Amino acid sequence: MYNFVLDCSNEKLAEYLKINEDNAVETFVHGDLNWCLQTYLILSKNTDLPVTCSNRLLKDCINLVHSDTLLTLKGTPEHFIVCVRADYPGRKWSHYHLVQNKRQLKSNTAYIPHWVQPGLIGRDHPQRQGVMRVGYSGQVFNKNFAGSVSDWEKMLAPHGIEFVTLTNGIWHNLKDVDVLIGIRGFNSRPYNTKPPTKLFNAWHAKIPFIGGNDSAYKQVGVPGKDYLVAKTPKQALDAILRLKGDPSLYQNIVENGSKKAEQYTEERIMQVWVEVLTNQILKRYNAWKRHTSFEKLRFPVTQKLGLMQHKSKQIIKRVMIQAHILS
Repeated sequence: MYNFVLDCSNEKLAEYLKINEDNAVETFVHGDLNWCLQTYLILSKNTDLPVTCSNRLLKDCINLVHSDTLLTLKGTPEHFIVCVRADYPGRKWSHYHLVQNKRQLKSNTAYIPHWVQPGLIGRDHPQRQGVMRVGYSGQVFNKNFAGSVSDWEKMLAPHGIEFVTLTNGIWHNLKDVDVLIGIRGFNSRPYNTKPPTKLFNAWHAKIPFIGGNDSAYKQVGVPGKDYLVAKTPKQALDAILRLKGDPSLYQNIVENGSKKAEQYTEERIMQVWVEVLTNQILKRYNAWKRHTSFEKLRFPVTQKLGLMQHKSKQIIKRVMIQAHILS
């Protein structure tokens, strides 16, 4: 059995297990809910895998836990743990890791793409013409957003372009966005723990995407073909103005991105999950069970051997004492 673990109360868990597509957008906003709850709901609905979702680690099964949650639950030698790293550190006491960036791959590790944004609403192409609005979908008060909102507004305003941010509750609605940006910093850092999710969302929404130097983007996309790269504010502005002034470039980026989106549908990502769970992880789990069973068997045998050695020493000692007395 595969047990997806959440950090929540029993009451909250009951609420989570009842969610539907209407409130999924509001629910999947945190790491363990994105990775563990969402995956459980999709697998339980569409596959025959023996999956469950709980708020505790279970014995005799494969526990899949977000890295942050593992800091609280820890686990014991009797629990088999798969750490869902996301962009958090790996946990050394885990037996396997799932990562969202291929640069994180090591032994006992598998790469699984993050799910596309639930409830995603793509650009309203029939109603929108040209590049009038550039958007960023996500939190702006963290390390995943380059510059500031005011910087972007000042940079784009002279060209008649509006800059908008879509945060909690509305970041799925891209119908009024003409260009989507996903630049974490104006630098050349590869951000090797970050996912290419924003690029996936742009492809599905049929919106040209401008990203930073993220390794994850390059792992799935081709710069200049299905997205554009900007490492400085000037490069970002140049890319936006190129898309505005060259409709054929705009259309090519959209069409190439739409083709790539077919590789990252819910069904395709679900197939990756099934493959990893039933192949790499299950093999590791079975090997762990054999090892732990051997350790349990070996312990009483060692006890018996030790006891036999102790008795033998006692017999030899008594024989030597008796021999000394008789001599």
